Amino acid sequence: MKKHLVIVFLGLLSWSCARQEPDAGILSPAVNALVQVAVYNIEVREPSGLAYNSKNNTLMTVSDGNSTVYEMDFTGRIIKSFAIQSSDLEGIALSANCDTMYVAEETNQLITTYLINGTKLSSFPVNVATVLSHGPEGVTVDKNKHVFVLNEKFPTMILEYNQGKEVWRKEINYTIDCSDIFYELPTDCFWIVSDESQRVVKLSRAGSLLGEWSIPVPKGEGLTIVQNKIYIVSDSENKLYVFQKPI
Repeated sequence: MKKHLVIVFLGLLSWSCARQEPDAGILSPAVNALVQVAVYNIEVREPSGLAYNSKNNTLMTVSDGNSTVYEMDFTGRIIKSFAIQSSDLEGIALSANCDTMYVAEETNQLITTYLINGTKLSSFPVNVATVLSHGPEGVTVDKNKHVFVLNEKFPTMILEYNQGKEVWRKEINYTIDCSDIFYELPTDCFWIVSDESQRVVKLSRAGSLLGEWSIPVPKGEGLTIVQNKIYIVSDSENKLYVFQKPI
């Protein structure tokens, strides 16, 4: 009798485990794909991070292979470049009037501020990563001039800063990792690209998932939106991908 009870108990335990809900961090198996419009080669080694310069109507990226900022047109043609006093660059963002530039330094776990001409102003630490190689990966600025920093993984997290002081944080698990973040003013939302998941996700200001799309981009590490187009740079291919922004 006891033997039969043990068998029944084990069977029930196995059935219960099989019915457990999937981990929230596991990707859903099927999502819509972004519609690709174009792809261009760019003369930037390991581009990481992407920002729109509305004053010059250009794109700006950084290389995590050297301490250089690049300005380019929408076909990836380099217009100019200049070195800055930072290292292991992973993200870039501009202020609303495009006179100030913010860059993410992953290994140093810093966000460093520059004038648009490359003059260094200040830095503040982002001490959240438990693994140095998975630290600050993206940066963006909202309508209130608050700086939002994206930590790649361990933990995957968005952090908000006001004048260098942390005021909010949100751990997210919609993708395997996170590679760049863009704040969209008209919708007051965030767009994030993940190179490991090869996905783009749209989040509310509070960090809730609003949408997700697959992308055929290996190591997509920079994202920005200009009008109805999404621009993504590939770190491994040195390419600029262009997609139609979903409605």
